[in-house]
Parts: sequence; structure tokens; C-alpha cells
Amino acid sequence: MSGQQYRTQPVGLGILPALYQLSIRVPGQFFSELSTYTFPLTPSQLRADRSALSTFSDTQGPASSQGVTRVVDSYGLSPPVFTIEGTTGYDRHQSDGYVLTGLQSMLLLQQFLAQYATLNQNQRAAGNPQLYTLEFYDYYGNQFWQVEPVGPQTIRQANDRPTLIYYRFRWAAVKPAGVPILGEVDALANLLATPAQQAVVNAALTLGALVTAYSPTGPL
Repeated sequence: MSGQQYRTQPVGLGILPALYQLSIRVPGQFFSELSTYTFPLTPSQLRADRSALSTFSDTQGPASSQGVTRVVDSYGLSPPVFTIEGTTGYDRHQSDGYVLTGLQSMLLLQQFLAQYATLNQNQRAAGNPQLYTLEFYDYYGNQFWQVEPVGPQTIRQANDRPTLIYYRFRWAAVKPAGVPILGEVDALANLLATPAQQAVVNAALTLGALVTAYSPTGPL
């Protein structure tokens, strides 16, 4: 399996690439990103479940409807609940400039979600009602949502492929994410023009912390 190269695959002409990101937004600053995580591999599964908030009741009706009238109360569709599954692989990835291994990418993903939770706990402890927000960007499906992790956020390994670590997350969408300043098309073009360079900068900043935290002697 030497020489394996992971990358985000473009799919056909005129179709957006299967690129997925998470971003933490600073409270009260609509266009301010604290940090962004780009999934180095396309997830193996992405599922969006939406509930139709409709109820009905049956009451007595005319003979033309066989004696029953069905009354429907319809409130529309709820925001989706996303289930996302996949792996970061084990090798380095073209999408981040071959800087991070699959294990390091997974550690960053876990660190990213833990950072989001810690930031908001600190906000609540300080009595600050403004909270950081988490946004999920699906450029292939053209879906951009503010989300909140719900239920188990699963990281697993299996003995048949011990070098791979898998994730399975559930995120409840809260509301559509704000429209980017550049507009979706220009923002995507700008993002895809420099993915490796930006990833190298982000990774370089984080790798020092990773090396320190996971060194044999522990944090310095």
C-alpha cells in the first residue's frame, strides 16, 4: 500500500467537488472564523434526516368520504440531522499538502470538536450569553448549516484494520449558515485555489502542540 495518495476527487464537469468542512465562528462576529477543519478524505457516508412536522386526526365526515374526514396540521420540514461517517485514512493527504498522517488528522478532528465544547463552557461559566457556533459546509450537496453535536460522537478502531480510525458523528442543524461575503461560487473558488497552503499553515501551528502533548515526557 506504499505510495497511497488521498485527495478530494472532482466529480464530472460542472459539478462541485466532494469537499466537507467544519468551522467555529466567533460570537457576535458574523464573518469571523476562529478555526476550520477540512476533512482530508470524502466521508464514506453522509445522511441527512428531516422530520415532516405534520399531524392528522380523523373525525366524522360525509358519506362521500366514507364517513370520515381527515384533518391535517402541517408545519413544514424540520432542519436536518446529519449523520456523517468515514475515516481519515493512515497515510498523508494531498488535500493538506502531505503534512498530516491519517492519525494526526483524526487527532485534529477530535481536538477541534473538543475545542468547540470547551469554548462554550467557558462562555457560560463567565456568564456570557453569546456562544460560539459550529458550521458544517457540504460543497458537493451545496448545504451550509449551523450545527450542534448531539448524542454519541463515535471514534472506533477494529482489529482487522488496526491502522485506521473511523468516526461517526450526529449533528443537528440549527439554521442555514450565513451567506459568505464573496458568495458561494467565489468563496469556493478561492478556497480550492489554496487548500494545501492554508492547510500547511494550520497544520504547522497545531503539530507543535501535538508533538508536545503526545511526546514520551508529556507536555513541557
